Amino acid sequence: MTKIQLGLLSFGVFLVIVAFWIAAWILTIITIGILVPLILLSIGIWIVIIGGFKAASQEETSGLSIISWGLLLVVLGSSLFMVNMGLDPLFIVISVLALIGSVAIVTALRLSKR
Repeated sequence: MTKIQLGLLSFGVFLVIVAFWIAAWILTIITIGILVPLILLSIGIWIVIIGGFKAASQEETSGLSIISWGLLLVVLGSSLFMVNMGLDPLFIVISVLALIGSVAIVTALRLSKR
């Protein structure tokens, strides 16, 4: 099977995501306040997908660690988005703590199966 160049693919996806959200801002579909959170959210989703590719191919880089970083970006992006929509800023801290706890639990369970 042909090996996909994930670095180049990710760079292209990053550029498309940024261009899409900037175009949405220019067309006044979104405001400038939610531009960065939506970019973080979208890139986080892509990183989770890349982590799935890495976990399935069982390469040297742990798919779980890549998925964890992607989930962190998803949580930060969605939390910032919700804060911009009027939610309490403490929600960001709560979300990140819940994510770190979840990743610790999954890692501990995964290590106990080995």
